[in-house]
This record gives sequence, structure tokens and C-alpha cells, in this order.
Amino acid sequence: MKSWDAIRAALALLSPRDRRILALIVAVQFFLALLDLVAVVLIGLVAALSAASVSGEIPGVVSTSLAAIGVENTSTLAIALTLAVVAGLLFIVKSILSFLAMRRAYRFLAMRQAVISGKLAALLFSRSILQTQNRSSQEISFALVQGANAATIGVLGSAVAVASELILVSVLLVAVVLIDPLVAVFAVGFFLVVSLVLHRVMTNWVARLGRGFSEADIASVTTVQESLRTYREISVTHRRGFVVERYRSLRQRSALFQADLEISQQIAKYVFEVALIIGAALLAYSQFLTKGLVEAVAVIAVFLAATSRVTPALLRLQSALLRIRSASGIATPTFALAEELTDPPDSLENHLAVLNTTSTRGPASFPGFVPALVVDNVTFAYPEAPTPALRSASLVAPAGSSLAVVGPTGAGKSTLVDLILGILEPDDGYIRIGGHAPSETIARWPGAVAYVPQDIAVIAGTVRENVAIGLPEDLIDDDFVWEALQGAQLDSFFRQGREGLETTVGEHGVRLSGGQRQRLGVARALYSKPKFLVLDEATSALDAETEVAVTDALDALTWGVTRIIIAHRLATVRDCDQVAYIHDGRLAYVGSFDEVRAAVPNFDRQAQLLGL
Repeated sequence: MKSWDAIRAALALLSPRDRRILALIVAVQFFLALLDLVAVVLIGLVAALSAASVSGEIPGVVSTSLAAIGVENTSTLAIALTLAVVAGLLFIVKSILSFLAMRRAYRFLAMRQAVISGKLAALLFSRSILQTQNRSSQEISFALVQGANAATIGVLGSAVAVASELILVSVLLVAVVLIDPLVAVFAVGFFLVVSLVLHRVMTNWVARLGRGFSEADIASVTTVQESLRTYREISVTHRRGFVVERYRSLRQRSALFQADLEISQQIAKYVFEVALIIGAALLAYSQFLTKGLVEAVAVIAVFLAATSRVTPALLRLQSALLRIRSASGIATPTFALAEELTDPPDSLENHLAVLNTTSTRGPASFPGFVPALVVDNVTFAYPEAPTPALRSASLVAPAGSSLAVVGPTGAGKSTLVDLILGILEPDDGYIRIGGHAPSETIARWPGAVAYVPQDIAVIAGTVRENVAIGLPEDLIDDDFVWEALQGAQLDSFFRQGREGLETTVGEHGVRLSGGQRQRLGVARALYSKPKFLVLDEATSALDAETEVAVTDALDALTWGVTRIIIAHRLATVRDCDQVAYIHDGRLAYVGSFDEVRAAVPNFDRQAQLLGL
């Protein structure tokens, strides 16, 4: 990505107000550069006066300048000393103010980074699960954190620095033009050639380094996370050495990219140091050959004063341009994510409205909610899939009833669950929970709908944080947590430990057994006392005795819960009010357990094998 394209992509992440503030910061840098202009002109006068004190002649342009500031009749030495002090103070004040302006700019961009990262996260979590699965979790994390930082601090911060240094260089060139246009042409041509050659040599290299660094970093994190999740399999097959070697290789690659990125920022310094010496020598030679002593000294003084300010500016300019190129490579995942996640019709505030929702719990907290399910002629196909995963599905589950969804693996059960939960949107037909689309129901009555997946995602926190996942700590009620754990037949285990609800479960719940993790998921769903509960193989990891206990606890829920149960174990669904049998994406039959047995030979065969 070219530097200008990266800047435009980064600016697109800002709001119009933020872009105006950034423009104002650049305008401030322009006015500060005028202080440098005045100081450089004063240095030229000081040099001319110093040379004049030796030769006894004051050039006309110097006399005119002194008359303009009203000091033509003052002692030459006093004037020179005063002007030198004023010039020095102007340089100091300008440097201090410029530093404060850049500090303000970077602090502003640092805060914008947080806003941009939060906005992208809000937009991401407002999308269908299919969009969140387009990228790996590592790539998304990188885009939201390192990539957002590179886009704001790296690209925009460096762009502000580029604008600031360009303004300074341009203003100082004006000072040189006022003294000697030919010298200005020489200075511009000389340093322009040096800058262009250096930029052309460095820019593509630095962009490749930025991309390589981000790719190696993402691959490193992916390797660690995947290896930790498959630790047992890797250990048993004696492949840990290969994993370690792959990780070491990736870190070495990342380190080399990082080292080259750091050294690339230093190359310009050495190039411009050499260029300044060569340029000053060439100018001095030409001036002393073609001009008198006073004029030559004045021109060289202005050139040195200007280049003493220009050279650092050019160094910072070159460094900032290289940072834009490297940062654009690092920010590429963020730009791609932002381009995909265009703003929906509703505003960002609507995505974040849940943050202002108070903690609610129990049937009394869901006034007006009737937990009835209607699935009407729903069809859904995954992108690029040859056939729909679900076709013309229709069913009804009255409030307070239980509906079991059964069928062979790959029949469409999980797709139906995702559609019911509003995670996927139907291509045709509609789904209503309590008379509203699932997403609208969840927004109207937070906590009224709950879900227990087969694979429980356990966070690396305490039992309390896992049961009340997502709630701020000050809104978590420990009594509710214990009640939910009791409903999941897990409270006695944690009451026996000294840490109780403060027990840490480890990353991915490694300190818990599979059955305990699954029961923790059940407790998580029960925390808000939902009125509509979806259980996707929620007891598959439990032993028979515990499964019966959990099932009995769910059956005993007294607040009129509608339950949608996905199960392979037919024993867990035989007492459901309805059973829906899915085959090849179609609802083959909906009825009681015995009615489905009579209508679906395959289902009857499974029941017979289990002795039901």
C-alpha cells in the first residue's frame, strides 16, 4: 500500500470532527515554523554585521533590514548581540511549542486509537457469525490492537510529522530565497536529490518489513495458542520439539524484521550528516569565488543556520515517511477489517447500548415477554455452499413447552440453533421469539434468552466471572451465582474449596474436567433466570448420574421456561413435548417422541438400539 493510500485509509477511520482537529494541529505547526523563519533571517543579519565590523562596509540589504526594525543608528556590536539573543530565544521557544504541539497530536491520536478499536469491535460483534469467522481470532486481535495502533500513531502520527517538517523546510527555504535565490535553488536541488534517492531506496524495503513483521507476529501467536489447545495430542505423538522449533523460527523471523525496521530509521541520519558537510563545502567554495567577504559570510551563515534546522527536519521527515510505509504494512489487517465492516444503518451508540443496560434477572425482569417460538418456512444457505443447510423449515414451540431437535450429524441442527438465536439471518422465511425477531427480542429483554453450547468457552478468570460472563464486577450478585451453580449441580464442588467463587479455572478451563466445564456453561445460562433456553448437546460430557441430576434440575425450573434441546442421546429427549427430526436440511417430521418413532424408521431404529 502506498503512503498516500495508507494515510487516506487511516483518515477514513476518523470522524469528521477528528479530521478537523488534526488539520488544526497541522495549521499550528505552520505558524510555529514562521518563528524559525524570523530566527534564521536574524542569524543572517548577525553574520553580516559581524563581517561588516571587520571590513567596515554594511551592505545595502542589511542597512535596509536594520532600518525596517528601527535600529540603524545603534552600535553594530550591540545590534549583533541583541539579534543573536533574540534569534536564539526564538529557536528555543519554537522548539518547545513544537514539542508541545506534537505531544498534543500524539495524545489525541492515542485516544482516537482506543475509539477506533472500540468502534471496529462494536461493528464486528454486530455482524453475523459468518463474518466473524472470515478471519482467525489472532488476525482479528492483531487488527484491533496492534493494527489500530499502527493506523493512528504510526500512519496518522507520522503524517502529522511529515506535514510539520514540510512546512518548516518550506518556510526556511523562503529565508534562503530572500538572501540569495541561487543558493536556494542549490539547497533545494541538492537536498531534494538526496531525499528522493534515499526514499526510493528505502520505501519498498520498509513496507515489506512492516508486512513481514505483522505476518510473523500473527503466526507466532497462532502457533502458541494452537499448541496449548492441542498439548495432549502433541505430547502423546512426541511432536513438542517440532512445535518449539516452529515457534523459535517465527520469533527469529519477527526479530529480524523488527531489527531491520529499527535500523531503517537510523540510515537517513547518517546520509544527511554526510550530505550537509558536502553541501556546505560546495556552497562555501562557490560563494568565496563569486562574492565579496561580507555577502559570502552572510549567505553561508544563513545557509548553515537554515540547514542546521532543515537537516534535522529532513531526518524527521524521512523517518516519518518510512514509518508510514512500515506502519501501513502493520495496519493492513485493520484497514481490511474496517473496509469490510462498513457502518450499518443504525449508529454505533445502538451497538453499545447494552453497556447502559442494568443487570436484570428473573421472570419479573422480562415484562411482556412470552417465550413462544415460531419458525416459518425458513431457508438458509452458507456462502458458496452447493445446497442450503436448511430448507423450508417450519415449527412452533408454545411458551413453557420443550422442543427436541434430533437428527444425524450434518443434518442442519446447529444451523437451526444459530438461526433461532439470531446469530444467522434466514435467506427466506422468518423466526419469531415472543413475537419479535431473535435479535430484537434479545435487545428488548436482555437475559430472557440463554444458550448452552456443546463446547463451553471458559475464560481465564474466576468462577464468578465465568458464570456472570460479560457483566461488570459491580453488577454481579454472588447469591445469584451460587443459585445458578446449584441448578447446574456444581455448587458443592466449589463450596468445598477455600476460594469458593474466587477459584480460578485457568485458560480455557484447564483446571476443570470436561463435565465441570459443561456444567459451568449450564450455570452461566441459568444466572439470569431465562424464560427461553436453548441447550445444544448441553449434557454430552456428563456421566449418566450427573446428566440425570442436571436434567431433573432443568425440568424443575419453576418460572415457565421454554426449552429448545439439541441432542443425540435420545434418552434425554423422550419426555419432551415435541420432537423435530431433521434430515438433509429438512424437517422430516415434528410430533411427540412416539409419533416421530412411528413416522421416521431411522429414528425408530436408533431408539431400539438404545433399548427405548
